[in-house]
Amino acid sequence: MDSMGSVFGFISHETMTKINILQGYLDGENGKSYKTINSMIKYELENEVVNFKYLPSNRVPSGCRTLLRMHRALKWLEVFLYKVGTSPGQDQTSEMCADAYHKTLSHYHSWFIRQIAEVAFLALPPLDKMYKLVCVQDHKEAKVVLLTTVDSIVKVYNITQELYTINNMLDLP
Repeated sequence: MDSMGSVFGFISHETMTKINILQGYLDGENGKSYKTINSMIKYELENEVVNFKYLPSNRVPSGCRTLLRMHRALKWLEVFLYKVGTSPGQDQTSEMCADAYHKTLSHYHSWFIRQIAEVAFLALPPLDKMYKLVCVQDHKEAKVVLLTTVDSIVKVYNITQELYTINNMLDLP
């Protein structure tokens, strides 16, 4: 995200904040309960760490809530990279990104955040520069790299989606 410009620094910062929260749980006294997504869910449900009604303001968000936010963002990344990888090279990256956002993340965000996102998308580099960011020369190479990445993202997303669905955790506050 950092390589897409300073406007996307916010996304990178938010991602690192969430990774640090999860790492804190993993490094904490109950770290063994955070080795897998399944063990984290089990531990947090059994110990009432997860709050299904509201986010307590006086403590760090639960691991389940934190991962859910990253999980939702992963879906956006999947859709966006798929669009870039399958684009014939004529489309605007800003339009592809905005479309991916509207299909995935926008309904979780306030009006204000949605407006900021729309402005941020306009700052995305054109496709040829985007290809360089993923270390390829042209659309043909980009398609292979991006669709391979998307395939991996889909596998991770589907596993997480299933675990959150089984445990009725897709709508955590």
